[in-house]
Amino acid sequence: MKTFSKTGLVLAGLCSATLALGQQYNSYDDRYNDRSDRMRDQRRYDRQSDRDRERVLDERREYNRRNDENPRYDNRYEDRYDDNRRFSEEDLSKAYDEGFEDGMRNQEVTERQERREKYKHFTFGIYAGANSTRFEGENVDNKKLTGRLGYQLGFFVRGGGRVYGQIGAEYLTSSSEFYRAGDGQVGSVSDITANIDQRYLHVPAYIGVKLAQSDRGVSAVRLAVGAEYATPLSTDKNDFNLGNADFQAATINGLVNLGFDAGPIMLSFVYHHGFADVLSSGNSQRRILGVNLGVKF
Repeated sequence: MKTFSKTGLVLAGLCSATLALGQQYNSYDDRYNDRSDRMRDQRRYDRQSDRDRERVLDERREYNRRNDENPRYDNRYEDRYDDNRRFSEEDLSKAYDEGFEDGMRNQEVTERQERREKYKHFTFGIYAGANSTRFEGENVDNKKLTGRLGYQLGFFVRGGGRVYGQIGAEYLTSSSEFYRAGDGQVGSVSDITANIDQRYLHVPAYIGVKLAQSDRGVSAVRLAVGAEYATPLSTDKNDFNLGNADFQAATINGLVNLGFDAGPIMLSFVYHHGFADVLSSGNSQRRILGVNLGVKF
């Protein structure tokens, strides 16, 4: 019985040792297989690297051979490269110039737009001034000029840019010298020379141009032409016994206006040229020269 037990223990120990050795061998075999795979991969990589290095060397040798056979190859390549580089610089310079010109044009457009937005297109103004009146063909005696002076008050509305339109209304007093010859007989009608003072309503309209102007058009040198409707309002008592009924109810005068604007201050010289006689007796077309000083808003 004891012999059977010893035999069983020996067999169990042998089995355990066999299993341990088998596991150790399998582990060693796995490590060996892994190492073999790595070595195989390394040899494959080395062979691929050798082929790549050989290919690079072949290309280099071929390149050197071509250069030896044709030494101008590199020169031609460099010339083409230089040509391309010069062409690119020219394109760059041209593009820069075009971009600069576009930028300047855009800036000019922007500045013009700003000037248009800031330009004072509409102006309202009032003025006052003095005038002197004579008739067509009449020579004015400077000594009697003070007896012909009158004045005017008015307002206007002006609209537009460098070319503008203007319309307004004006109250004007006029002193005109009239003459009536006598018949030369003693005790009969004698020569009469006297001034007749009148008040008129004028409605002037102009088309003008600013010969020079500021950015906003507030200050300018102006020249305008136009026409006005004139109608008498009243006539003072006079030696000729003439009243409103003796004068034309309405006449048309031509206008020339030279003006100077300095900010809100305005100075202008106006010439009124009558186209029709104010009296039916003839030779009574009025010529008025006036000067005005005013302000604009």
